[in-house]
Amino acid sequence: MSSAAADSPDADPLANSSASTATDVAAENKSPQQEQRATWLELFFDLIFVTAFDQLAKRFSDDDTLRGFSTFALMFVAVWWAWVGNTLFAGRYGNQERPYRWGTALQLLSMGGLALGVLGDLRDVGAFFSVVFAVNRFILVGMYAFQARSSDSPELAYTQIRTFGLSAVVWLGSAWLPPGWQQVAWGSAVGIDALASLVSRRVQGQNLPHPEHLPERVGLLTIISLGAVITEIVAGTGNKPLSFVDQLPAALSLLLSLALFKLYFDEARDLPVLLAHRDGRVGTLLVWLYSHLPLTLALTALGVGIGHGIAHEGKEADQVERITVGLSLTAIFVNLATLRFVTQHALGKLRMDLSVWALLLSSAAMLGLMFAPLGTLPYQAATLAVCGAALIAVWRDPARRFLSRTEEAVTEEIHQAGDRSDDEQPPTPRT
Repeated sequence: MSSAAADSPDADPLANSSASTATDVAAENKSPQQEQRATWLELFFDLIFVTAFDQLAKRFSDDDTLRGFSTFALMFVAVWWAWVGNTLFAGRYGNQERPYRWGTALQLLSMGGLALGVLGDLRDVGAFFSVVFAVNRFILVGMYAFQARSSDSPELAYTQIRTFGLSAVVWLGSAWLPPGWQQVAWGSAVGIDALASLVSRRVQGQNLPHPEHLPERVGLLTIISLGAVITEIVAGTGNKPLSFVDQLPAALSLLLSLALFKLYFDEARDLPVLLAHRDGRVGTLLVWLYSHLPLTLALTALGVGIGHGIAHEGKEADQVERITVGLSLTAIFVNLATLRFVTQHALGKLRMDLSVWALLLSSAAMLGLMFAPLGTLPYQAATLAVCGAALIAVWRDPARRFLSRTEEAVTEEIHQAGDRSDDEQPPTPRT
């Protein structure tokens, strides 16, 4: 199919899929057997990250130097990785079984400890953060150990036990290292987890996470990140007089948050996961998932930059705002473009559509605004204009409507494959 035909409003969304016997078999083997939605326990678990992100934002706000940002980013990656471990386990094995429910309850307590340990000098809190994160990893090891005993295909569980066990040992050992070397150990431990995900793609393909549950949990964490932006906006404007002029920067920033919400959620954001699930493409799923790490980190840093600009006045404060907000929005636009490109790649269409170009141009515009000598109010207005222009371009992109129809069609295809798989199961004997 040509690109023009693919983007045509009358095009068949499934006409470009590689429908074959092998694909049908993959769909039957990997399709969800039942609906899986986020439970109240998962929502409570995610609520801890509201506090963790808020504490991390305060850490960056207290030290907005390059060194302060590097420490903030490293601790943010660790916290995000703890969330990923829990989410992937639920997506692979379900969120109703005893190993997940008891393990999540224990991890929830460990995450509360992590939220306490992200503020303060690393000489004071580094060892505490290391030990608590090691406990979080050991709990995840136990969850996989219990799952391996009852799983029909325990190979992935044993792989994760070895990976997370080694990572937990590194985290625990880092508690006795001096600052500097301690952060090197943290980065190495996170690298072990990430590298293991890449080298164990074959066994991961046998236990792909639920194609609807994973995007739902990722969307919830993105909402939490956007909520952190609003928290910083409110905190920054808290001491300002309640006048139109003084509150206008906050109003513009809230509109910016709404525009970012629309840019992320008014897309076929589930499609890469659905296609990866249908076709057994683990690499597509991993790229989609890991692209959300810099996205959520940049959203949290964006809130810090906006709040700092609203709360403080002067040339130095304006420069800090332009650098922090500019780099954060640049990263956000690049990651949104990456997510769109991953979707196109999953469809077998290696092309940069209008949305990708609009997002990349917006990132370049934000880099340019970093050097414009603007105060808070005009800078916020210019930032909102850039984001609004990107939103209009993405909204008018014909590919957006095509991808939305494709997402609906692939979802229906996967569910039909699941229904066929259920029909082929022998009836359960009655006692």
